[in-house]
Amino acid sequence: MKILYVIDSLGASGAEHSTATMMPLLRARGHEISVATLYDAGFGDEDRIRGDDFDVRPLQSRRFVGRVRELRRRIKVERPAIVHTALFSSDMVGRCAGWRTDAKVVSSLVNTTYDSARSTDPNVRRWKLRIVQLLDSVTGRLMVDRFHAVSEGVAEVNARDLRVSRSRITVVQRGRSRVRLGEWSEGRRAAVRASLGCGPSTSMVLAVGRQEHQKAHVDLVSAIPHLLSNVADLNVFIAGRNGNASGVLAAALAANPSAARAVELLGHRHDVPDLLCAADVLAIPSLYEGTAGVALEAMALRCPVVCTDLPGVRGVLRDGDNALLVPVSDPVALADALARVLTDADLAGKLRGAGAADFEARFTIEVAAVAMEAFYLDVIARGRKVRR
Repeated sequence: MKILYVIDSLGASGAEHSTATMMPLLRARGHEISVATLYDAGFGDEDRIRGDDFDVRPLQSRRFVGRVRELRRRIKVERPAIVHTALFSSDMVGRCAGWRTDAKVVSSLVNTTYDSARSTDPNVRRWKLRIVQLLDSVTGRLMVDRFHAVSEGVAEVNARDLRVSRSRITVVQRGRSRVRLGEWSEGRRAAVRASLGCGPSTSMVLAVGRQEHQKAHVDLVSAIPHLLSNVADLNVFIAGRNGNASGVLAAALAANPSAARAVELLGHRHDVPDLLCAADVLAIPSLYEGTAGVALEAMALRCPVVCTDLPGVRGVLRDGDNALLVPVSDPVALADALARVLTDADLAGKLRGAGAADFEARFTIEVAAVAMEAFYLDVIARGRKVRR
């Protein structure tokens, strides 16, 4: 089976990383894989994937119509059985280019993009978001054979927001490579903590994500004074590139001296698995998410997770079992949950054990690749129809 992925880039974000990680496994299962990107990100998985002899080519045109024509020509030459798109700009190009060709077009739903929380983002204009939603809905209903969602919650929310039948959406959960993540060990933990200047008895909270409104790092900053009342010796590390909320985050730290003393901004990091091995708890204070891929990595590396209770993570994280879930935009609840994990060894151990078991059973890249292959084969066999 020939599969052509259409995606913005193979940079380091969730959808891009998941695509790049799955490609070698699908090729090992006998499938031909190629990728059309809108641009080279200049970081992430692009060089590694090209080094493994995958055909990863950015489209040369910079205009929408030109990109559609260029990709349509490529589809006619390569004749893929599946054109798989991900992320809005690539969805629009890939859907239009693949429409009424011999290829089946599938699109990934990786986030709850039209969640009401988007309207609180000062960087988003509501009228533009509604136009994007309309385009997404119309092209999805007309041009997409089937949708792939990364979680049950993402499937349910997008069925509603895009007005597509839930029967046209198949959930294939994301996976992560154990080989790339490595294993947790006392030695790895100690070495990374030493490199960060974090003492062996210091409580370490980690947050991972771009400095953008969605990630709500400011809520974590607001939680720190409450957390310090229960955990005196505390380091909080935030790993992620600058983004549209960097100024807001800097202002929040400037206005909160006790938080500023505990927080270190690490910027973009290539060693997130190492950081997870060092951390005592992963904090995900986001306003909306898809799977929250870093949660899967934390589970694999025995790092307890505290996450906001989001539709997108439902079916992946379970409160009191493999994670603690807290209300969105509630710094006090976030602080209380973090304090519970940091001060209750039995609870932390339970979360670590359940998360590790869940990862091995449900979230390895091998499990994800087998499920994705089955999805593609079903799309080819049935198109828009699915098993009841």
